[in-house]
Amino acid sequence: MTTNPSEREQKLDFLKDEYLLIQKLYEDFDTRIITIKGWSATIGLAAIGAGFQYGKYLWLFAAGIGLIFWVLEAMWKSFQYNYEDRIKLLEGGFRSGDIDTIKPFQIYTAWEEAFQSEGYITSIKGNMGLPLVFFPHIVPILVGPLIFILNMHFRFRS
Repeated sequence: MTTNPSEREQKLDFLKDEYLLIQKLYEDFDTRIITIKGWSATIGLAAIGAGFQYGKYLWLFAAGIGLIFWVLEAMWKSFQYNYEDRIKLLEGGFRSGDIDTIKPFQIYTAWEEAFQSEGYITSIKGNMGLPLVFFPHIVPILVGPLIFILNMHFRFRS
């Protein structure tokens, strides 16, 4: 417990700096995720379109690409969400004014605890079910094989 006012102020500054750093890290994940979505949509939809001209197996390639980027985004979301507990702890301490029990400089420790608590695979599977994660990846995953199957009956492409 911190009793010295200058120590308390220093601790408050450390926790504030930690909060701002974690919040920036958390938001930076969204930038990376938007890039992943852009790659997925571009490659997946281009492969679907190219399948009509260059070969029917590009439709299956589009589905594979969609799946790869879907898993990749779910992984990134897992990494991002591991910061939430620490963010909530710091926000709660600032909101209540009770920072005495919060230790500064615990970014990695808090992240690792969150990572270990749910389990990596479980976390990824859970994130894959979130609409904000599975879109737009689900489009080529569904459309690619659908066109491939329809092509067997209607011959869009040989």
